[in-house]
Amino acid sequence: MALPRAGRILALSILGGLVAGGILAAVSLVIVQPYTNAIAELVIDELIADGEFDEEEFDFQMQSIYRLQTLGSVAAGIVAGSLVGVTFIGGRKFNASPMMQGIVIAGIAWFVLYAVPSVKYPPSPLVIFYAEAASTFYPLYFGYTAVSGLAALAIIIGFKKISRKNKIFGMAAAYLVIAATAFVLFPEYDPDSSYPQALVSAWSASVSVAITVFWFSAGIICGVLWRFLAIPTSSVPA
Repeated sequence: MALPRAGRILALSILGGLVAGGILAAVSLVIVQPYTNAIAELVIDELIADGEFDEEEFDFQMQSIYRLQTLGSVAAGIVAGSLVGVTFIGGRKFNASPMMQGIVIAGIAWFVLYAVPSVKYPPSPLVIFYAEAASTFYPLYFGYTAVSGLAALAIIIGFKKISRKNKIFGMAAAYLVIAATAFVLFPEYDPDSSYPQALVSAWSASVSVAITVFWFSAGIICGVLWRFLAIPTSSVPA
């Protein structure tokens, strides 16, 4: 692939990721924020009961959460778009449309970087309100995510020179062995929460929906941009 074309694909991928980041911010505002606000009310009640509620400090914390939701979505979009683009440029193409290839790449990234780590460490609303919970949760979560991502990368590189048609099954098996081993070795994290389980589950589910929409929208948007702005029509499978 010519360098100018690769650069164009990467630039379009980052653009697609930014659009997906905007979608993530919008979806989070619509479906996650109401549950976050409901949990915030419970946090306020706890702080008042303990005599530790500072309205100004709590308002600042909520504003920080809103900013992180917005700026974090933009940053996530740049990272996701770059990842999808680099994978498309450097990966082995298969006989499918650019949009389908984008969806497959984004789907694998979603599985490796979100679905698998979230099985071990599900999203917890406590970590956005309590620094002590965050200091325990995030190192475990990002550590497990790093292991999952690096394992997938190492397997892709290791199997790249193998030309057997069924190597995908070997790659999947190797990844699952590593992920399962890490699952057993990483310590458990069970946040102690007195909040209604239905509310916590609804918050966690809404986060999962938002992240899923984000990744697959990134794949679709990148694929569409590649198809119409970077790849000649003659190169696109019928």
